[in-house]
Amino acid sequence: MPTTPTPASADQVRAAIDFESEYVVHLRDGDSWVRPQSAEHRQLHGIDVWHTVRRSRRYEAAVHLFEHGVLTLAGTSAAVRFIPAAVYEERFCSAEDCEDSTDDGEGWEGLCGNCADRAEAEREAETEEADAGTPPGPPALTTYTTADLHHAAATVHHQLLLALDSQSGVGESLCDQPIPHTAGTDEPRTWQSLGDEAASTAYHAVRKLLDEAPDLAGWAIALAAEHLVPEPDPLTRWEDDEASIRIHLAFADHVTADRRAAIHDALRLVLRSDI
Repeated sequence: MPTTPTPASADQVRAAIDFESEYVVHLRDGDSWVRPQSAEHRQLHGIDVWHTVRRSRRYEAAVHLFEHGVLTLAGTSAAVRFIPAAVYEERFCSAEDCEDSTDDGEGWEGLCGNCADRAEAEREAETEEADAGTPPGPPALTTYTTADLHHAAATVHHQLLLALDSQSGVGESLCDQPIPHTAGTDEPRTWQSLGDEAASTAYHAVRKLLDEAPDLAGWAIALAAEHLVPEPDPLTRWEDDEASIRIHLAFADHVTADRRAAIHDALRLVLRSDI
């Protein structure tokens, strides 16, 4: 700031204040200026600046007018400065902890001379520190991501299914397995108990289903990764005795039975609607 001018009259102050503009507020703190700690006091509308200055007369505070519409209100124990917001943006230091003017012409990139010198010293120190060490090589690439792991697991899951020989291994793998609907009855039966011809027909049907089954490996791995447990029974929309829509559900352990039942009921209503 230049040398403090003589106190201004009320008419001079009123003419200098732009009632439609915002003003940045500074408080005198020793030899420097600071912004008020409270955010609501850091900026005032022009009309509020005028009311503040006008009331200050009763406390014998003097008002000084500087270039670019800057006003200073000084009393015996305190001083406050009002700077038009556009002037503050253009002519005051942009450093977060500095409220000095850049009119000294010693600064650059919006910084005052002192802050510019400090920034340059910090930049030189960082450069020297970097030069003293081993020149950095190219940034290390991440070995793999979580998505990569999921894709790899899905690939292996699918490969395990392909490794099964559906043409020759179905009979051997099923022959001693119980036929599900007979398990737990008075007459449980295995597939081989059907006899060679009937069992062969069943094995052929199983092979056909395996060959036509879609690859759900990605879904299976995603469920495992998110700790979701599939529900045993899907929801199905039937049209002319044929399944047209099927929904398979999976829940986390913390989902209660009541919430699961409510979701089942809601989805059944959707499936039964005219969609």
